[in-house]
Amino acid sequence: MTEQAELNSPPALPAAPAASDRPRLSPRRAGLLSPLGRRGTPARLFMIAALLAGGLWAGFGSPYINLIGQACVIFGIAALGQWMLVGGAGQIAISGGAFMGIGAFTAGLLANAGIENFFVILVVSAVVGFGVGLLSGIPGLRFRGLYLLLASLALQFIMQSISYQVQQKVSPAGLVVPPLTIGGKDFSFGTSFYWLVLVILVVIYALLAGLERTGVGVAWKALRESEVAAAMTGVDVTKWKLYAFAASGAITAIAGTLFAYSVGRADHESYTILVSISLLTMLFLGGSGSRIGALFGAVIITALPYFLQSEVSVWFQNAGLSFDWYTNNMSVINAGLFSAIFVIVILFEPEGIQGLLIKLETGIRSLFRHRSPKGAKGVES
Repeated sequence: MTEQAELNSPPALPAAPAASDRPRLSPRRAGLLSPLGRRGTPARLFMIAALLAGGLWAGFGSPYINLIGQACVIFGIAALGQWMLVGGAGQIAISGGAFMGIGAFTAGLLANAGIENFFVILVVSAVVGFGVGLLSGIPGLRFRGLYLLLASLALQFIMQSISYQVQQKVSPAGLVVPPLTIGGKDFSFGTSFYWLVLVILVVIYALLAGLERTGVGVAWKALRESEVAAAMTGVDVTKWKLYAFAASGAITAIAGTLFAYSVGRADHESYTILVSISLLTMLFLGGSGSRIGALFGAVIITALPYFLQSEVSVWFQNAGLSFDWYTNNMSVINAGLFSAIFVIVILFEPEGIQGLLIKLETGIRSLFRHRSPKGAKGVES
């Protein structure tokens, strides 16, 4: 009976290799590879590398490339300000252009009053943006979604009207901003101005990254997920909503001040609804869920008109076609183009370029996982 039972029993499976017999990575190599194994890390590293390469190219490239780099950095700061409100705290607004105008006209009025110290103008502009942002957040205490968007749109038109009236009374051609000097050194143009605004961008980015890891960042994240759940867990929804609007206004106003220094004056026509649409498009194109995505989208949207003017126009000329239809209607066409990009991203890829890269990364991971040899299963586990 015992022999018959042994014959009928299934064959024994080979014993799994002991843990000590399996190949192991050194602690140093395992520490380096573990972050790369996380979902989304390779995509973020790719975007960071692309931004660093573009930043170095703008810093050491031709004057024209440097000029594009200056605009990308300034609008990158504005996009970070919008990310704090939309991506960080989950509040929607279309008044970024208004806050850039607030920063620019604050700089112009201070310069007109005889104040030319750059850091004083920058700090005062941030404080004014903070105060106006605090006031603009009051409608957000009652409105949500579309109604909050419409309330912020009202602020945009109010700011355009006020800036027009101020400009007509002070200087119809625009409020002149003095050359940017620090310690007697001229930083008003070229690579010196580029590196200065880039340092300001890095400082703001580092502050936001640190703030995200504090209780303030946790409160804003709770607001973004659910205001009801945040209130139930003890988060002061009113307080942190207002602070999100205020902090966003301060950062966006800093970007407006820097833009005024880059062009030499503050003009109400430079901060229209098109700028607000462009900032939202930057945010959602790159990925509203991260700061890197906001910067990536800012670079693409800011550089796109320059690319159309310099490269696409040459292609049309080589093909014997006229490109005057774009150069004569640039603002209108750009508005339509940015609006179309915004709608396409919202409909087909709400997570933006970063989300698309993460999906591509996930597909590549699954492809390699399916192609891995059977014998490697024991090593992967």
